[in-house]
Amino acid sequence: MRKVIKWNEGWNFLKGKFQKGAAWEGITLPHTWNALDGQDGGNDYDQGITWYQKSFTAEDVWKEIYIRFGAVNKKAEVWCNGVFAGQHLGGFSAFTLYLTPFLKDGENEILVKADNSNELPIYPRAADFTFFGGIYRDVELICFNEEAHFDVTSYGTDAIFVTPSMDGTVVVDTYVSGGSSCFVEIFDAKGKCVAESAMTECGNNQHIGNKVQCILKVPEVHKWNGTGDAYLYQVKAFLCSQSVPQKVDKSVDGVLDELTAAFGFRDYAVSAADGFFLNGASYPLRGVCRHQDRENMGWAITEKEHLEDMALIREMGANTIRLAHYQQAAFFYDLCDQNGMVVWAEIPFISAYDARKEADENLKQQMKELVLQNYNHPSICFWGIANEVSIGGESEEMYRMLRELNQLTKELDATRLTTIANVGMTNTSSPQFHITDVTAYNVYKGWYEGKMEDLGTFCDERHSEIPEIPLAISEYGAESVLSWHSEHPKVKDYSEEYQALLHETAEEAFEERPYLWATWLWNMFDFAADARDEGGCKGRNNKGLVTYDRRVKKQGFYFYKACWSKEPFVYVCGKRFLKRADEKIDIKVYSNQKQVALWINGVHIDTLCGKTIFEFKEVTLTRQFNEILVRTEDGLMDTLILEKVDEVPEEYILREEKQVSEAVTQWFASIQAQNGSGEVKKEIFEKKGYLSVSDSMEEIIKYPEGFEAVQELIAKPLEINNPAMANRMSTGGALSFTSIWNHINKFLPDEVYYLLNERLNKIKKKN
Repeated sequence: MRKVIKWNEGWNFLKGKFQKGAAWEGITLPHTWNALDGQDGGNDYDQGITWYQKSFTAEDVWKEIYIRFGAVNKKAEVWCNGVFAGQHLGGFSAFTLYLTPFLKDGENEILVKADNSNELPIYPRAADFTFFGGIYRDVELICFNEEAHFDVTSYGTDAIFVTPSMDGTVVVDTYVSGGSSCFVEIFDAKGKCVAESAMTECGNNQHIGNKVQCILKVPEVHKWNGTGDAYLYQVKAFLCSQSVPQKVDKSVDGVLDELTAAFGFRDYAVSAADGFFLNGASYPLRGVCRHQDRENMGWAITEKEHLEDMALIREMGANTIRLAHYQQAAFFYDLCDQNGMVVWAEIPFISAYDARKEADENLKQQMKELVLQNYNHPSICFWGIANEVSIGGESEEMYRMLRELNQLTKELDATRLTTIANVGMTNTSSPQFHITDVTAYNVYKGWYEGKMEDLGTFCDERHSEIPEIPLAISEYGAESVLSWHSEHPKVKDYSEEYQALLHETAEEAFEERPYLWATWLWNMFDFAADARDEGGCKGRNNKGLVTYDRRVKKQGFYFYKACWSKEPFVYVCGKRFLKRADEKIDIKVYSNQKQVALWINGVHIDTLCGKTIFEFKEVTLTRQFNEILVRTEDGLMDTLILEKVDEVPEEYILREEKQVSEAVTQWFASIQAQNGSGEVKKEIFEKKGYLSVSDSMEEIIKYPEGFEAVQELIAKPLEINNPAMANRMSTGGALSFTSIWNHINKFLPDEVYYLLNERLNKIKKKN
């Protein structure tokens, strides 16, 4: 039988050059060396080579010993007693190495080189998040007292793949090394055996990787039905030393190895007109994207942090999670199964295509590992093959890679749908929309471009252009930093109130459009992005609805709780906005109850009936300190104390220098500026009634003079230097030229931007 030993204690760590006499630091896994460096801003965190070492004595009882790493970022090379044992390329998937041939009597040494260098042909190459290094997930020893066992080396899996059908048929594929026969049992959630297979011969087992298939039938299937009833079965596979027609007694020596896996019966479909269906019923997917890092910890988190994250997501009432932008911990996929989350799981093919052949192979490897390591999870319904790859320009080579990834995914798993997340500026005529089964947009109306009210129109336009393809919104949102507040929120004030207002507007638009098969807000949690410096906060993306340390739920969190959660609650907004200067203020309340009453200083002001948002308009604060109390008809209450002040406190206002556009600059445009595209030195003028770079490309090219200016200053130079960018710019549609410039400015001098605006300022708009 096998024994799995968690192997996190007693490691030593060395940063820098590996040499004799170096000073090692004792550490416990999971571990990263740049948790602080990667969250403090400056885009200068350390990415390089580090070393991990551990000594141990192997027990004589174990005939076969393997080591499994949960993840090492990005490249891992492993030595056992000075002999190279293997390597792994990719920072998010598990991998297993065979140690037995390298072991000796007495003390043994494991040495791991963890290389987080960015120039490696390993994805991700560029993204809006910090790439934390190290052995940041658990390490296990897998030990066997027999040479015959289920395979543990192939793509980091346990070599058991469960394919259930809704009629109760369950196909269980296992891969074995040695042994004579195999049989399988299935247990329901109460531990009762509901199906068992016949003994199946293993055949010729001289080579690792021999497949054994058992087919079972479960009567009266209990469906896995999302958050309403996340019912799980358990399959147990037994490898036996004897070949007999009947099942062996597991209590005796007949069983050599045993494997278990959870699975569920569920059926789903996606309609381009009517959205997502689970087990035959309409099931609108409303949820969040999740990054795995935590403040001061980076990616080196434990089961405790995963449990906290899931509890917060469940509290908010989400029923789906997009696990962006990489394979996440096996434990978290288990939590998704247990909590009924519908999951989009994806690989880190993000932001740009790396044309090196080694990078192509790395993408395929990461796709295989994602699918095979997570094949049994009923929560996973969508395999994501890429995210915003057109940021770096589109090309035939990139399309080829996407097609190969899609085909590979289908070959590995024909039971699930493939998908892709496209950056909002990608035209629907792009081949990217015709490769995967379903598609999605990352769109930030009201933040990076346009107005928040434009989101519904954007969805309608794109849906009308590709009506046969199911469309989702895979990202949307706005930043908020807890310090900033406003009675009159607007884009780029980074206030908690603006973020909440944008989400209120977005959710209303989504509810009016049932053709959207899913929506995922960006992001559930703030996360590290060392290149960022905005909103008065360095090194962080603050679009989360919960702070990086998970201690504070922002106002937007409670809005979605009112929309999605069935737990009765009421919340009065403004918990960090306690000083008010306006003579009359609005008091906003979120609740999933039908009626909310307001009292101020013990005086009943009004009672409102409605849904989700209850806004008491033009309320007067009669004292310096005013007690606000809200109550639902069922007696739920919430309170806060508001102070009446003469002026808006400076502590609530973000003071930043004026930027080129009223919209926020995209993260990749900021990086391009740091890399030499230059700082903005002039002011952009907008003449009333005349064109400017703030107008959409669609509007600009309606005018012959505008079309000529764009062709002369932008299109022709780009046709020489970057045809893909030129095509994307010229088909920008409803995007403003400024939004497009954020994507193409590294290919042209800054002066072009101002020259174009001057030309456009001379073109009078028609009524």
